Amino acid sequence: MKHLKSQYLSIITAFAMIAVSLLSFYVLKLPIESNFQLLIYLIFTASIVFNLYNHFKSNAANKSFKDYFSVGFKTFVLIAFLMAIFTYIFFSYNTAFRDDKIAENSRLLLLEGNHLPKEIEVNTQQLKKLFMPIMISSAMFRYLIIGAIVTAITGGYLSTRKTT
Repeated sequence: MKHLKSQYLSIITAFAMIAVSLLSFYVLKLPIESNFQLLIYLIFTASIVFNLYNHFKSNAANKSFKDYFSVGFKTFVLIAFLMAIFTYIFFSYNTAFRDDKIAENSRLLLLEGNHLPKEIEVNTQQLKKLFMPIMISSAMFRYLIIGAIVTAITGGYLSTRKTT
């Protein structure tokens, strides 16, 4: 089997992750924060491991930890970038999640009893402005951290193995 370039594998993986996300939300009607998200992370992780294994099996002369991390880094950064774009588009068209979270926050502030209605309204407006940057940055952070950990562990393991 020809070895896939890491960029192509990253793009294919991101589209698979997006397809699974859309399937879970629109077809299966699962909430955004369901355990089904674990399948998306599994696809992400499998892609990194597969790409590093492809590098392990390739005829590349350099197979140090640095080389493995470079291959893994290229994989997970591109996927994270594409998933950030998807996050922006998804939450731009699906504002109900944002509105529900903000309404829940306002309800909790009201229950505390020590906030004026004007303060709660100002807080609501601030949350609406900050929602998208928070969602995008949290998605990016999760994918970058998971990608770095998976790459470090897999790259560390493969760099100590001999190609057979």
